[in-house]
Amino acid sequence: MLRWYGSFLVLWLGVFIAQGCWAADDNHRGTPVTSAAVVLDTVMITEETMGWIEAKINPEVAAEVPGRIEKIQVDTGQLVKAGDLLVTIDSEEQQLEKEAMQSEVDRLQVLITNQERTVKRLENLLAKKSISQERLDNGASELVAFKKQLAGAMARLGDNTRRLAKTSVYAPVGGWIEKRFVSKGDFVKQGAPLYLIVTAQSLRIVLPFPENVASRLRLGQSVRLTSPLTLDRSMDAKISQIRPAVNVHSRALEAIIYLENPGAWRPGGTINATVTIDRHENAMLVPAQAVVRRPAGEVVYQIDNNIAHQRQVTTGQYQGNLVEIISGLQGNERVAVDGAGFLTEGTPVLEKQR
Repeated sequence: MLRWYGSFLVLWLGVFIAQGCWAADDNHRGTPVTSAAVVLDTVMITEETMGWIEAKINPEVAAEVPGRIEKIQVDTGQLVKAGDLLVTIDSEEQQLEKEAMQSEVDRLQVLITNQERTVKRLENLLAKKSISQERLDNGASELVAFKKQLAGAMARLGDNTRRLAKTSVYAPVGGWIEKRFVSKGDFVKQGAPLYLIVTAQSLRIVLPFPENVASRLRLGQSVRLTSPLTLDRSMDAKISQIRPAVNVHSRALEAIIYLENPGAWRPGGTINATVTIDRHENAMLVPAQAVVRRPAGEVVYQIDNNIAHQRQVTTGQYQGNLVEIISGLQGNERVAVDGAGFLTEGTPVLEKQR
Protein backbone atom coordinates (compact mmCIF):
# COMPACT_ATOMS: atom_id res chain seq x y z
CA MET A 1 0.00 0.00 0.00
CA LEU A 2 2.79 2.44 0.83
CA ARG A 3 4.55 1.51 -2.36
CA TRP A 4 1.39 2.36 -4.36
CA TYR A 5 1.06 5.79 -2.71
CA GLY A 6 4.71 6.47 -3.27
CA SER A 7 4.44 5.64 -6.98
CA PHE A 8 1.38 7.91 -7.31
CA LEU A 9 3.22 10.80 -5.64
CA VAL A 10 6.19 10.42 -7.96
CA LEU A 11 3.85 10.40 -10.99
CA TRP A 12 1.98 13.52 -9.79
CA LEU A 13 5.21 15.41 -9.19
CA GLY A 14 6.37 14.49 -12.69
CA VAL A 15 3.18 15.88 -14.27
CA PHE A 16 3.43 19.11 -12.23
CA ILE A 17 7.05 19.64 -13.24
CA ALA A 18 6.17 18.99 -16.91
CA GLN A 19 3.29 21.54 -16.80
CA GLY A 20 5.62 24.11 -15.28
CA CYS A 21 8.13 23.54 -18.05
CA TRP A 22 5.44 23.92 -20.68
CA ALA A 23 4.21 27.18 -19.11
CA ALA A 24 7.74 28.49 -18.93
CA ASP A 25 8.22 27.54 -22.56
CA ASP A 26 4.99 29.45 -23.55
CA ASN A 27 6.14 32.56 -21.69
CA HIS A 28 9.46 32.36 -23.44
CA ARG A 29 7.76 32.18 -26.82
CA GLY A 30 5.57 35.29 -26.14
CA THR A 31 2.02 36.67 -26.39
CA PRO A 32 0.36 36.01 -29.78
CA VAL A 33 -0.60 39.22 -31.65
CA THR A 34 -1.30 40.34 -35.18
CA SER A 35 0.58 43.35 -36.46
CA ALA A 36 0.12 45.91 -39.23
CA ALA A 37 2.41 48.45 -40.83
CA VAL A 38 1.75 52.17 -40.43
CA VAL A 39 0.01 53.41 -43.59
CA LEU A 40 0.77 56.78 -45.18
CA ASP A 41 -2.26 58.29 -46.91
CA THR A 42 -4.25 61.51 -47.36
CA VAL A 43 -6.75 62.20 -44.59
CA MET A 44 -9.77 64.34 -45.42
CA ILE A 45 -10.94 66.59 -42.57
CA THR A 46 -14.69 66.88 -42.95
CA GLU A 47 -17.66 68.54 -41.28
CA GLU A 48 -21.21 67.18 -41.67
CA THR A 49 -24.46 69.11 -41.57
CA MET A 50 -28.08 68.91 -42.68
CA GLY A 51 -29.40 71.78 -44.79
CA TRP A 52 -32.35 72.51 -47.01
CA ILE A 53 -33.14 73.12 -50.66
CA GLU A 54 -34.52 76.40 -51.97
CA ALA A 55 -35.53 77.44 -55.46
CA LYS A 56 -33.03 79.90 -56.86
CA ILE A 57 -35.85 81.40 -58.95
CA ASN A 58 -39.33 81.62 -57.35
CA PRO A 59 -41.09 84.65 -58.83
CA GLU A 60 -44.27 86.08 -57.36
CA VAL A 61 -46.44 86.93 -60.34
CA ALA A 62 -48.39 90.18 -59.74
CA ALA A 63 -51.08 92.10 -61.58
CA GLU A 64 -49.59 94.86 -63.75
CA VAL A 65 -53.00 96.45 -64.42
CA PRO A 66 -56.02 96.84 -62.14
CA GLY A 67 -59.22 94.98 -62.92
CA ARG A 68 -61.54 92.13 -62.07
CA ILE A 69 -60.33 88.52 -62.40
CA GLU A 70 -62.14 87.13 -65.40
CA LYS A 71 -60.79 83.57 -65.68
CA ILE A 72 -58.43 81.33 -63.70
CA GLN A 73 -56.41 79.14 -66.06
CA VAL A 74 -54.18 77.14 -63.66
CA ASP A 75 -54.34 76.13 -60.02
CA THR A 76 -52.02 75.27 -57.13
CA GLY A 77 -49.77 72.29 -57.73
CA GLN A 78 -49.90 72.44 -61.52
CA LEU A 79 -46.72 72.39 -63.59
CA VAL A 80 -46.49 75.24 -66.09
CA LYS A 81 -44.05 76.20 -68.82
CA ALA A 82 -42.70 79.67 -69.46
CA GLY A 83 -45.31 81.56 -71.50
CA ASP A 84 -48.33 79.54 -70.32
CA LEU A 85 -51.46 81.62 -69.67
CA LEU A 86 -52.21 81.83 -65.93
CA VAL A 87 -55.14 84.22 -65.53
CA THR A 88 -57.08 86.82 -67.50
CA ILE A 89 -58.23 90.19 -66.14
CA ASP A 90 -61.27 92.06 -67.47
CA SER A 91 -59.94 94.19 -70.33
CA GLU A 92 -63.02 96.28 -71.20
CA GLU A 93 -61.64 99.51 -69.69
CA GLN A 94 -58.30 99.13 -71.48
CA GLN A 95 -60.08 98.32 -74.75
CA LEU A 96 -62.18 101.50 -74.53
CA GLU A 97 -59.10 103.57 -73.77
CA LYS A 98 -57.34 102.06 -76.75
CA GLU A 99 -60.19 102.98 -79.07
CA ALA A 100 -60.19 106.57 -77.75
CA MET A 101 -56.40 106.83 -78.19
CA GLN A 102 -56.63 105.41 -81.69
CA SER A 103 -59.25 108.01 -82.61
CA GLU A 104 -56.99 110.79 -81.33
CA VAL A 105 -54.09 109.45 -83.38
CA ASP A 106 -56.25 109.25 -86.50
CA ARG A 107 -57.51 112.82 -85.98
CA LEU A 108 -53.99 114.22 -85.59
CA GLN A 109 -52.76 112.35 -88.64
CA VAL A 110 -55.54 114.00 -90.72
CA LEU A 111 -54.68 117.43 -89.29
CA ILE A 112 -51.02 116.92 -90.10
CA THR A 113 -51.81 115.87 -93.68
CA ASN A 114 -53.97 118.96 -94.19
CA GLN A 115 -51.43 121.27 -92.55
CA GLU A 116 -48.65 119.90 -94.75
CA ARG A 117 -50.73 120.87 -97.81
CA THR A 118 -51.34 124.30 -96.31
CA VAL A 119 -47.65 124.87 -95.69
CA LYS A 120 -46.81 123.81 -99.22
CA ARG A 121 -49.38 126.22 -100.62
CA LEU A 122 -48.06 129.04 -98.44
CA GLU A 123 -44.53 128.34 -99.71
CA ASN A 124 -45.76 128.77 -103.31
CA LEU A 125 -47.56 132.00 -102.42
CA LEU A 126 -44.46 133.33 -100.67
CA ALA A 127 -42.42 132.56 -103.76
CA LYS A 128 -44.82 134.76 -105.72
CA LYS A 129 -44.60 137.35 -102.95
CA SER A 130 -48.34 137.07 -102.41
CA ILE A 131 -48.00 136.56 -98.62
CA SER A 132 -45.60 137.55 -95.90
CA GLN A 133 -42.90 135.33 -94.41
CA GLU A 134 -44.64 135.55 -91.06
CA ARG A 135 -47.72 133.78 -92.37
CA LEU A 136 -45.60 130.86 -93.66
CA ASP A 137 -43.75 130.66 -90.36
CA ASN A 138 -47.03 130.46 -88.46
CA GLY A 139 -48.25 127.67 -90.72
CA ALA A 140 -44.99 125.73 -90.27
CA SER A 141 -45.12 126.16 -86.48
CA GLU A 142 -48.65 124.82 -86.40
CA LEU A 143 -47.50 121.76 -88.38
CA VAL A 144 -44.71 121.14 -85.86
CA ALA A 145 -47.23 121.38 -83.00
CA PHE A 146 -49.53 118.83 -84.64
CA LYS A 147 -46.62 116.41 -85.09
CA LYS A 148 -45.63 116.74 -81.42
CA GLN A 149 -49.23 116.10 -80.39
CA LEU A 150 -49.23 113.01 -82.61
CA ALA A 151 -46.03 111.73 -81.00
CA GLY A 152 -47.61 112.10 -77.54
CA ALA A 153 -50.80 110.38 -78.66
CA MET A 154 -48.79 107.51 -80.20
CA ALA A 155 -46.90 107.07 -76.91
CA ARG A 156 -50.14 106.95 -74.93
CA LEU A 157 -51.58 104.47 -77.45
CA GLY A 158 -48.49 102.29 -77.09
CA ASP A 159 -48.77 102.37 -73.29
CA ASN A 160 -52.45 101.51 -73.52
CA THR A 161 -51.69 98.63 -75.91
CA ARG A 162 -49.10 97.34 -73.46
CA ARG A 163 -51.54 97.54 -70.53
CA LEU A 164 -54.20 95.81 -72.60
CA ALA A 165 -51.78 92.95 -73.24
CA LYS A 166 -51.10 92.74 -69.49
CA THR A 167 -54.72 91.74 -68.85
CA SER A 168 -53.56 88.27 -69.93
CA VAL A 169 -51.00 87.12 -67.37
CA TYR A 170 -48.40 84.57 -68.52
CA ALA A 171 -45.87 82.48 -66.58
CA PRO A 172 -42.45 84.20 -66.66
CA VAL A 173 -40.66 80.89 -65.96
CA GLY A 174 -41.49 77.22 -65.93
CA GLY A 175 -42.19 75.53 -62.60
CA TRP A 176 -44.86 74.49 -60.12
CA ILE A 177 -47.67 76.75 -58.94
CA GLU A 178 -46.86 76.99 -55.24
CA LYS A 179 -49.68 79.42 -54.29
CA ARG A 180 -52.69 81.06 -55.90
CA PHE A 181 -53.72 84.31 -54.22
CA VAL A 182 -56.89 85.23 -56.18
CA SER A 183 -60.19 83.74 -57.28
CA LYS A 184 -62.52 84.47 -60.15
CA GLY A 185 -64.40 87.73 -59.60
CA ASP A 186 -61.79 89.30 -57.30
CA PHE A 187 -60.88 92.90 -58.05
CA VAL A 188 -57.12 93.35 -57.99
CA LYS A 189 -55.07 96.50 -57.87
CA GLN A 190 -51.87 97.05 -59.77
CA GLY A 191 -49.09 95.12 -57.99
CA ALA A 192 -51.44 92.68 -56.23
CA PRO A 193 -49.93 89.14 -56.07
CA LEU A 194 -51.62 86.52 -58.23
CA TYR A 195 -49.39 83.42 -58.13
CA LEU A 196 -46.16 82.15 -56.59
CA ILE A 197 -44.19 79.92 -58.97
CA VAL A 198 -41.40 77.65 -57.75
CA THR A 199 -38.96 76.32 -60.29
CA ALA A 200 -36.83 73.27 -59.47
CA GLN A 201 -34.38 73.69 -62.33
CA SER A 202 -31.95 76.02 -60.57
CA LEU A 203 -31.49 75.34 -56.86
CA ARG A 204 -29.94 77.06 -53.88
CA ILE A 205 -28.61 74.75 -51.14
CA VAL A 206 -28.40 76.33 -47.66
CA LEU A 207 -26.03 74.60 -45.22
CA PRO A 208 -25.93 75.80 -41.56
CA PHE A 209 -22.73 75.33 -39.55
CA PRO A 210 -21.96 76.07 -35.88
CA GLU A 211 -20.01 79.24 -35.18
CA ASN A 212 -16.86 77.34 -34.18
CA VAL A 213 -16.61 75.96 -37.74
CA ALA A 214 -16.91 79.38 -39.38
CA SER A 215 -13.18 80.11 -39.42
CA ARG A 216 -12.51 76.91 -41.39
CA LEU A 217 -15.08 77.47 -44.14
CA ARG A 218 -13.83 78.82 -47.46
CA LEU A 219 -15.32 79.59 -50.86
CA GLY A 220 -14.71 76.75 -53.29
CA GLN A 221 -14.45 73.99 -50.65
CA SER A 222 -15.69 70.59 -51.88
CA VAL A 223 -19.05 69.33 -50.63
CA ARG A 224 -20.66 65.91 -51.02
CA LEU A 225 -24.48 66.22 -51.15
CA THR A 226 -27.13 63.53 -50.73
CA SER A 227 -30.90 63.90 -50.63
CA PRO A 228 -33.51 61.59 -49.02
CA LEU A 229 -35.32 61.82 -52.37
CA THR A 230 -32.41 60.10 -54.14
CA LEU A 231 -30.51 58.09 -51.53
CA ASP A 232 -28.77 56.04 -54.21
CA ARG A 233 -27.14 59.12 -55.71
CA SER A 234 -24.77 61.75 -54.39
CA MET A 235 -23.50 64.94 -55.97
CA ASP A 236 -20.22 66.79 -55.63
CA ALA A 237 -20.38 70.60 -55.51
CA LYS A 238 -18.44 73.57 -54.15
CA ILE A 239 -19.36 76.33 -51.70
CA SER A 240 -20.52 79.31 -53.79
CA GLN A 241 -21.18 81.84 -51.05
CA ILE A 242 -20.83 82.25 -47.28
CA ARG A 243 -23.33 84.62 -45.70
CA PRO A 244 -21.48 87.34 -43.78
CA ALA A 245 -23.71 87.33 -40.70
CA VAL A 246 -24.71 84.59 -38.28
CA ASN A 247 -28.41 83.68 -38.40
CA VAL A 248 -30.01 85.45 -35.41
CA HIS A 249 -32.49 82.61 -34.84
CA SER A 250 -30.33 79.49 -35.23
CA ARG A 251 -26.95 81.10 -34.36
CA ALA A 252 -25.51 79.27 -37.34
CA LEU A 253 -23.34 80.47 -40.19
CA GLU A 254 -24.88 79.56 -43.53
CA ALA A 255 -22.92 78.40 -46.57
CA ILE A 256 -24.67 78.58 -49.95
CA ILE A 257 -24.31 76.32 -52.99
CA TYR A 258 -25.89 77.11 -56.36
CA LEU A 259 -26.45 74.21 -58.74
CA GLU A 260 -28.69 72.77 -61.41
CA ASN A 261 -31.18 70.14 -60.23
CA PRO A 262 -29.58 66.71 -60.71
CA GLY A 263 -32.99 65.11 -61.13
CA ALA A 264 -35.69 64.63 -58.50
CA TRP A 265 -34.63 67.19 -55.87
CA ARG A 266 -37.45 69.49 -54.77
CA PRO A 267 -37.39 72.94 -53.12
CA GLY A 268 -38.22 72.68 -49.44
CA GLY A 269 -36.54 69.28 -49.07
CA THR A 270 -33.65 68.45 -46.75
CA ILE A 271 -30.09 67.77 -47.86
CA ASN A 272 -27.18 66.01 -46.15
CA ALA A 273 -23.78 67.55 -46.74
CA THR A 274 -20.20 66.58 -45.97
CA VAL A 275 -17.79 69.49 -46.42
CA THR A 276 -14.06 68.87 -46.84
CA ILE A 277 -12.51 71.64 -44.77
CA ASP A 278 -8.88 70.44 -44.79
CA ARG A 279 -6.51 67.73 -46.09
CA HIS A 280 -3.60 66.08 -44.32
CA GLU A 281 -1.16 64.76 -46.92
CA ASN A 282 1.04 61.74 -46.02
CA ALA A 283 -0.77 61.25 -42.74
CA MET A 284 0.15 58.22 -40.60
CA LEU A 285 -2.74 55.77 -40.17
CA VAL A 286 -3.04 52.63 -38.02
CA PRO A 287 -5.99 50.29 -37.35
CA ALA A 288 -8.20 51.74 -34.63
CA GLN A 289 -7.75 48.49 -32.60
CA ALA A 290 -4.05 49.24 -32.31
CA VAL A 291 -4.68 52.27 -30.09
CA VAL A 292 -4.96 51.31 -26.43
CA ARG A 293 -5.82 53.62 -23.53
CA ARG A 294 -3.41 53.48 -20.63
CA PRO A 295 -2.98 55.70 -17.53
CA ALA A 296 -0.37 57.67 -19.49
CA GLY A 297 -2.86 58.27 -22.31
CA GLU A 298 -3.35 56.68 -25.72
CA VAL A 299 -0.58 54.29 -26.76
CA VAL A 300 0.31 51.83 -29.51
CA TYR A 301 2.75 48.95 -29.23
CA GLN A 302 5.52 48.92 -31.80
CA ILE A 303 6.73 45.42 -32.58
CA ASP A 304 10.51 45.18 -32.98
CA ASN A 305 12.28 41.79 -32.99
CA ASN A 306 9.26 40.15 -31.35
CA ILE A 307 9.31 42.65 -28.47
CA ALA A 308 6.46 45.14 -27.81
CA HIS A 309 7.54 48.71 -27.15
CA GLN A 310 4.97 51.16 -25.83
CA ARG A 311 4.67 54.42 -27.80
CA GLN A 312 2.47 57.23 -26.51
CA VAL A 313 0.62 58.81 -29.42
CA THR A 314 -1.75 61.66 -30.27
CA THR A 315 -4.65 60.60 -32.48
CA GLY A 316 -6.51 62.66 -35.07
CA GLN A 317 -9.24 61.90 -37.59
CA TYR A 318 -10.85 58.53 -38.18
CA GLN A 319 -10.95 57.25 -41.74
CA GLY A 320 -13.04 54.09 -41.88
CA ASN A 321 -11.45 51.56 -39.49
CA LEU A 322 -8.17 53.50 -39.43
CA VAL A 323 -7.18 56.35 -37.15
CA GLU A 324 -4.70 59.12 -37.85
CA ILE A 325 -1.58 59.32 -35.67
CA ILE A 326 -0.51 62.95 -35.35
CA SER A 327 2.55 62.35 -33.16
CA GLY A 328 4.40 59.48 -31.48
CA LEU A 329 5.43 57.44 -34.54
CA GLN A 330 7.85 57.92 -37.43
CA GLY A 331 5.77 56.18 -40.11
CA ASN A 332 7.92 53.09 -40.79
CA GLU A 333 6.87 50.99 -37.78
CA ARG A 334 4.76 47.88 -37.36
CA VAL A 335 2.25 47.99 -34.51
CA ALA A 336 0.29 45.35 -32.62
CA VAL A 337 -3.42 45.16 -33.54
CA ASP A 338 -5.24 42.07 -32.25
CA GLY A 339 -3.95 41.41 -28.74
CA ALA A 340 -2.59 44.93 -28.23
CA GLY A 341 -4.68 45.37 -25.09
CA PHE A 342 -2.78 42.53 -23.36
CA LEU A 343 0.67 44.04 -23.88
CA THR A 344 2.98 46.11 -21.72
CA GLU A 345 6.41 47.61 -22.37
CA GLY A 346 8.94 44.87 -23.24
CA THR A 347 6.43 42.02 -23.57
CA PRO A 348 7.70 39.22 -25.86
CA VAL A 349 5.20 38.55 -28.65
CA LEU A 350 4.41 35.95 -31.26
CA GLU A 351 3.82 38.21 -34.28
CA LYS A 352 1.51 37.34 -37.13
CA GLN A 353 1.60 40.00 -39.84
CA ARG A 354 -1.58 41.17 -41.52
